[in-house]
Amino acid sequence: MRIKILPASARTRRTLGVMGLMLAVSSFPMATALSAASAEKPRPSIDLAALSEPLQDLSPRERSLVEDAAGLIRENRHAEALATLTQLTKSNPKNSAVRVLRAYALLELGNVTDALVDASTAEGSGGHSAYKCWFLAQVAYLAGDKPLCRREIKHIGSNPTYGPEAKKLGGALDDSLK
Repeated sequence: MRIKILPASARTRRTLGVMGLMLAVSSFPMATALSAASAEKPRPSIDLAALSEPLQDLSPRERSLVEDAAGLIRENRHAEALATLTQLTKSNPKNSAVRVLRAYALLELGNVTDALVDASTAEGSGGHSAYKCWFLAQVAYLAGDKPLCRREIKHIGSNPTYGPEAKKLGGALDDSLK
């Protein structure tokens, strides 16, 4: 898993709270509860720094719930984390950070289909983000949605951060067709 933590210099107190959340989930385990069929496939990565902007849209109480969910995920209590994140999606249906984290929890529980729904919702919410395209490409790959995976890889192919990995995923996608 690749987590990037932004430097905290010249950040507001609100942003520092988000930074604390990013540090709190820095030990996220990778999606290990996936089906045996996907065991050899590339695993989605979480880049919480890329999610910091939508996390700022949450109230302090909601950010606290996200921190709680992150702690549950670290403890491999994915069903409980999913319950918390599901509640947050009811009050924040378009918050892409909550949707990405919920998709991650769903992947940990082996529910690739619903993870794809949440990853797609996240990608379509808020402003454009190369990371959301990258996360969706990875989940689409796991779900076997090759056209969606290719579309998202195309979106980020020239992105300096995610483009090289996206090209590798495209190669894995091509190899899976052989």
